Amino acid sequence: MTIRLGTETYQMEVPMGANLLLEAVSRSIPLPFHCTTGKCGTCQMRVIKGQENLSDYSEQELYRIDGEAISSGYRFACQTYVYGDVTIEAVP
Repeated sequence: MTIRLGTETYQMEVPMGANLLLEAVSRSIPLPFHCTTGKCGTCQMRVIKGQENLSDYSEQELYRIDGEAISSGYRFACQTYVYGDVTIEAVP
């Protein structure tokens, strides 16, 4: 998994099915977050590549992220599970 956060890039291997936000936080990667339940939207990110290697959108994401943003690859890190190579970009 690769995370772009401003000018920093972090690369790591994560277990199959790992929660994206929890893996980043456990490695001290400063992804913004607040509630961890998909209600606040603070952990919104954009998938650069590897969308097919992520879990399906959760009900919280479908409710809180508009259709245009979804088609542009926006997700909530707290609601996303990793199943292969992926590159994401934190949304400022």
